This record gives sequence, structure tokens and C-alpha cells, in this order.
Amino acid sequence: MEKNSKALKAKDQSLEAEFQSYARMQAADVLQKVKADENGIGEEERGARLDSYGSNDLHASTKKHWWNFLLQSFTDAFIIMLLILGTVTIIIEHDALSAGIIYLLACMSAGIRFVQDYRSYLDVEKLKNMEHDTVRVRVPDSGSWKETEMPVEELVPGDIEMIGSGDIVSGDLYLLASKDLFLSEAAFTGEAVPVEKKAGCDTRNVNAAQLDNICLSGSTVASGTGYGVIIKTGHASYLGHISSTVETGKQMTEFDRSLQKITKILITYMVVVVIFVLFVNGLIKHNWLEAFLFAISVAVGITPNMLPMIVNGTLAKGAQFLAKKKTIVKNMSAIQNFGAMDTLCTDKTGTLTADHIVLQRYLDINGKNSHLVLNYAWMNSYYSTGVKNLIDRAILEYGKSHDVPDFAGGYEKIDEIPYDFERRRMSVLVYNPGGSQVSHGDEGVLPHHGERVLITKGALESVLACCDKVRIDKQYIDIDDVDIEKIKQQAEELNKDGLHIIAVAARKSVPGVTDDDQFTAEDEHNMTFLGTVAFLDPPKPDAKDAIEGLYQAGVDVKVISGDAPVVVQHICHEVGLKEEGNVIDGTMLDGMDDETLSKAVENTNIFARLSPMQKKRVVDMLRKNGHVVGYMGDGVNDAPSLHSADVGISVDNATDVAKASSDIILLEKSLDVILDGVKEGRRISGNIIKYIKMALSSNFGNVFSVLIASLFLPFLPMMPLQILIQNLVYDFTQIAIPWDNVDPEFLKQPHQWTMRSLTSFMNVMGGVSSCFDVLTFLCLWFVLGFNSISMQSYFQTGWFVEGLISQIMIVQFIRTARRPIIDSHCDVRLAFASILGIIAAILIPYMFCSLPNSVFVALPYQYYIYLVIILILYSATIEVVKKFYIRKFGSWL
Repeated sequence: MEKNSKALKAKDQSLEAEFQSYARMQAADVLQKVKADENGIGEEERGARLDSYGSNDLHASTKKHWWNFLLQSFTDAFIIMLLILGTVTIIIEHDALSAGIIYLLACMSAGIRFVQDYRSYLDVEKLKNMEHDTVRVRVPDSGSWKETEMPVEELVPGDIEMIGSGDIVSGDLYLLASKDLFLSEAAFTGEAVPVEKKAGCDTRNVNAAQLDNICLSGSTVASGTGYGVIIKTGHASYLGHISSTVETGKQMTEFDRSLQKITKILITYMVVVVIFVLFVNGLIKHNWLEAFLFAISVAVGITPNMLPMIVNGTLAKGAQFLAKKKTIVKNMSAIQNFGAMDTLCTDKTGTLTADHIVLQRYLDINGKNSHLVLNYAWMNSYYSTGVKNLIDRAILEYGKSHDVPDFAGGYEKIDEIPYDFERRRMSVLVYNPGGSQVSHGDEGVLPHHGERVLITKGALESVLACCDKVRIDKQYIDIDDVDIEKIKQQAEELNKDGLHIIAVAARKSVPGVTDDDQFTAEDEHNMTFLGTVAFLDPPKPDAKDAIEGLYQAGVDVKVISGDAPVVVQHICHEVGLKEEGNVIDGTMLDGMDDETLSKAVENTNIFARLSPMQKKRVVDMLRKNGHVVGYMGDGVNDAPSLHSADVGISVDNATDVAKASSDIILLEKSLDVILDGVKEGRRISGNIIKYIKMALSSNFGNVFSVLIASLFLPFLPMMPLQILIQNLVYDFTQIAIPWDNVDPEFLKQPHQWTMRSLTSFMNVMGGVSSCFDVLTFLCLWFVLGFNSISMQSYFQTGWFVEGLISQIMIVQFIRTARRPIIDSHCDVRLAFASILGIIAAILIPYMFCSLPNSVFVALPYQYYIYLVIILILYSATIEVVKKFYIRKFGSWL
């Protein structure tokens, strides 16, 4: 162990030294070492390197085979218990038949789990192929280069990767150039605050994550832009090294924790009961070997060995259902969390709105259309190199259809200051080299030949904060002499009409200031306010119905946006969102302590102008208040909230970091799909809880029945082999539960598991089950006369038939709060399996009674008359108890 530890430490030191070596090198030396240049590498060369270095996929060599799932299917705690019990039976009792049935039970459960898990894995792999993760790289083009996108898996050392806000660095990268580039390296350093990366040699002896010119694969670009040469990919990367030496697991969901808790309780319960049954029967009947085998059979009988199959089967079916709705499920347990979700937080853009922003107006301070404002806004969007957002695309689309490039094109970009969520603006520095654009007559409103201009666009308050002048009727007036409230009032009126507003400002060349080629955010000052641009993103036609559907399903909808409060409020009103409480913006949120916010999030449905961490704070507070929270987002600013939510939901065209933080990825951004997911999650939760409550109540009742019979009968109430056969037949009937229907009223409200509800159900229904078992004992002993050692086979066979039929029959009563069969129909597959099980219960005694040493006998016809009476009384009693139970505890499942 110590030797392995030293080897790993030496390997770590060697890797760190290698990155430090790269960091000390000049850019030209690094390019020479990886045999590349700044224009990138061609397709043929990439293919050769891909063969040499392998796929840039940490999971490429860990693809699972069918035998991985077969082995894993036997690792469940309940199945292991069955295997142990079977082995003990054959070693101590030498009962090959009983041991064989126990092994058959284990193999049946494991086999079904294997089929479900492997099929689910294949389905997920197919769905992953629908999700296209790409990376932007340079490729050679006529002596220069052009930017293109390609699959992340095809990235190789020597590629020139382009990175910008929202990107995930796809390979270990040596920076060749950067602009205000900040990366989140929390995965490597644990620090949530982004760190700046910049080109140039770094000679420090620090770890790879701290090197200024090294961007590690898996880091997230918080803001800024840059490009660099890939030096390591796949398992050779820093992240690949960590993955190979450190075993990491996903965080357990509430669903996983509940299952784990139930499993521990049931196993503990089983051990206690088995010991008790063993000693009771051994001491009373003085046959310890028979008592031991009986105790083992009881243990098998009360083990819910189909639980793994039921859970995996229902989750797999849910994933397949959602796949048909163009939804990729990354985390299977998230489907059940869908059902438990009672609060959905979402942005408005693309969810409530049509996600197609259209430029409507471009206004100066007097509220008149201004081509100067339009042209400068177009230049800012066109010459920026970051990811084009909806605003940029709307500006460029409008400009193309209105000949704006003829007036504002032909310039050269000198530098840019990328957008970030703190400044909430971005700037470009452009230069007029002279050319065709001069002859169009509008040269007066644009930079003259040889001039440079810094153009800024962004949120109104942010842009105004860096201005000291305002352009009014071609005059430049100090901002202190202008009524700023007039500008804000104009924007507010547009906001009330549902228009999104951005502001535009500029500053022409100033000797010694704007003549430099390098700019930072500190240079955004002494600018001139030019005007505003207004956009419309109309509500989706189906958004109102979808929100109403979520309300009816018991899901509260809260809109968390970075947009202006009045814009968000207008859209929310249009789509029918409940506008409870006041709108809370980022400034108000920062002024609230946790206690105040805890109350505010309960009474507020609209949050506006929030930063990424403010959004996360709202989500965290809702979860702290006991809500199961879903969060839907697609941007960099949504990533913290997506990670914190119980269910993170993103879309296929979201930023890399948003998709990486999500549990569910939608190929179509729609609240209707969310509603489908909620209902499917509740159907899954309903079917799982059905089985658990059936198993708990049945097992609890059987244990009491066995203990009562063991105390008062001169023989075993049922032979060990009979218990095993009964369990085998019953488990067969449960295979169809994942396909069962769920009552519509169950789908109307979210449901969370509580041990209190399981315990109360187990006590009540287990008690009822045990009462009718005792009634059966009395009937067999006193009425039918099976009351001697010579008649014990009749008694045991009689309880075998009644116990098996009642267990199968009770499924119909527990699966619904309604009247079974009359008001609620089960799935045809469950009905068919139940009918086969009941037929088997009746026929088995006749099929095996003629065998030598058989534990079964043919029962007289009078028995079946009393059996029908007992089952009718049992059914009627359950329906009466069900009504009282619902009245007392509020729900059935």
C-alpha cells in the first residue's frame, strides 16, 4: 500500500513538473514541440493524431460490456442475502431443492435487473449520441485560418482551441492569446472565485491549476476570450490523471438516500425476525435443524428481493418515455425527483417567450429612431468574437435586412472587452482604415478615416455609469446637465410594453488613451451616451396553458431572470404567472439576511436583475425551506443554480457548463416537456411506493402470523419449501408493476417519501393481513379439522393457497385509493400476471401431491368454499380500512 502511495506521489510530481515546463516555454517553442502552428492542423493530420493519441473522452476506454451489468446485478443487498441463505441451506440441511429455489429467486431478480439495466444503458448511449458537444478550433485555410466546430472527442494535441464565456475547456491548453479571460477551476482548486488566465511565460513553481498560461481541461470560462494550443487530451490530460487515481461518485439524491434507508431497515428487520423464529420453533418443537431451515425460508419470504428490479424497471421505463419526448436523462434518479418537485424556477427567455428576439426600435435620448445608435450597436455585435447571444443575433439579422453593413462595415477590430455578469456590458475598439464605406454619405456619424472608437453596449444602468456625456441632436452635453430620469423613464415605458432594452455608448480617439491597442474594463469611462435599442421576445403561444398545467399539478412556478423587473413582470402577466408579492431584484436580495429571504421566497414568484450567485441563493433557500426544486436554464449564469437544484434542466443548445451541471437535457425547450416529466416522475414514484408498501405490509403481517402459529401449533404453519415456492410465484406476479397505471389524482400533487407514512401503512395493513391469516388458521383447525400431526400437510397446504392468493389479490387494493377493478384498472400485463399467479396457487397442490415425500396434498372442495368467504371478507375489510386510513392520514400511497 505504501509502495503504491509513493508511486502515485511520484507520478503526480512528474505531471506537475511537465506542466511547469510547458508554462516556462515561449509560445513558438510550445507550438514546435506539439508540431503545430497558430493556423491549426488539417483534417488528415488530425486523423493521424487521433489514431496516435486516442479519443478525447475519459469514458472511451471504460465503455461497459454486458457482463459488467450481469455481475453488477448480483451486488444488491437483498440478492446477496438470498445467495447466502441458499448456500447455508445446501451446506447445513443438504436440501438441494430448497436451495435451488432460493438460487432461482436470486437469479430471477438479478436477471430481470440485468435486462433492465443493460437495456437502459443502451438507450442512454443512443440518447447521448443525440447530444452534440462541440469545440471551436482553428483550421488552415488558404495560408491563414478559419474557425470551425467539431466534436469534442476528436480534439487532439496541436489543435488551436478558441474559448469564450460559457465554454468548457476541452483539453489541457497553453494560452497563446487572451482578453480578460477568467476561468472557474473549482474542480481542481475548490475555489469558487474565477481566476485570471493570460498569455506569456510563467516561471513559478506552482501546481498546474495555478499557472497563468495553462487552462486545464474541464475548467469553465467565466468571462473573456482566448485561444491556445492543446498539449494534452483524454486520459493524458490533468483531469484524466485525476480520474484514473481518484474514485469519485455522484452526490446521492433524496430518492437514493430513501432507498438506502429502507434497505437497511428491512435487512435489520429480517435478521431480528429470523433469530426470533429460529429460537421460538427450536425451543418449542425441539427440532433445531427443521427450525433453522424454516427460519431461512421465512427470511427469504420477507426479503423484498424484487425491489431492485422494480426501481430500475420503473426508472428505465421513465427514461424511455421521456426519450420519446426528445429528452435526455443523464441522471436516472432525477426522474423520480421530477415527481417530487413542487417548485420550478426558470428564466423567461425561451421558456415563457418564443426565444426569437426581434429588434423593434433604436432610439436617441429624444425617443426618435437614430441610425447612429443602430450602426454602433451593429458594429459592437459584429466585431465581438465571443459567443453571439440572442441580442447580438437580433441586431445582426436586422442589420443585414436593412443594409447596415454598407454603412457600418469595412472596419477593423483592434481589441475588445468581453461581457461579464458583474459589469453587464461589453465593448469593442474599432478602426476606420478608409475604404468603400466612405462614399455612402453617413460618414459623419461613424469614425472618420484613421479614427478609432470604443463602442459599448449593455444594461442601461451599467452603460450610464461609464458615461460623462450625452449626444443630443448631434451636440455633446455633459451628463450632469441632462435629465437622466428622462432616459430611464423612456426605457421604463418600453419595458412596460414588454420590450427588452440595451444602451449604447461610444468614445472616439483620445491621444495617449484610445491610441493603445490593449484595453481593459478600466478603460470604459468618459464615454458618450448615444441611445437605446429595444427588442421584443413575444410570449410562447402554449406557455400560458403549460403554466396552468403545472399549477394544476401542484408545482409552483417562479421566474428568476437577469432582465429588467418591468419586462419580466410584463411577460409573466401575459402568460398567467401568479404575481404574488413584490418583484425582488438583485439589490433588494443583497439587502436581505437569510431569515428575511426565507420568508420572501415563499411569497414572491418574480425575481429580476439577479446575478448567477444570487439565483443560486434563491434556489438554496427554497430547498432549505423544504421544497423539492427544479431549475431550468441554459446559460453560464445558470450553472450554479442547475448544480444546486434537486433537478437541473437544460437544453441541447445550452452552454457547455450548463449542460454539464444538468440532470435532464431537453432537445426542445418547452414547459410542456417539463409537465410530462413531472407526471412521469409521479407515475414512477407511485409504482415504486406501491411495491414497497405491498412488501412491508405483507411481510409484517406474515411475520406476526408465523410467530402466532409457531407459539400455538404443534407443527410448522407452512413447510420451508412451500414458503419458497410461494415467494417465487408471488415475485413473478410483481414483474409487471413498472408498467402499471397510476390514478389521475395521484399525478396532481407532488409526493415525498417519509418513513412515517411507510410505518403507519405497514402497521395498519400488516395488522389486517395477520388478522385474516389467524382467521384462516381457525377455519383450518376448528372448521375443517386439520388439527393433528397427521393432518398438518392439509393445514400447511391450505395456508399456502390462501396466503398466496391473498397476497396477489391485495395488489389490486393497494395499488389505488379508488375501488379496484370498478373505478381503477391496472395495466393488462399486471392483470395477466396476477391471474396466472392465482391459477398457479390453486393448481400447484394438485400437480405436486402425487410426488414422493411431497409437502402438498389435494385439498377437499369444502376448503375452497371457506377460502372464497375469507377472501371476500378480506377484500371488504380492506376497503373499509382504506377509507378510515385516508381520512386519518390524508393519502393512501
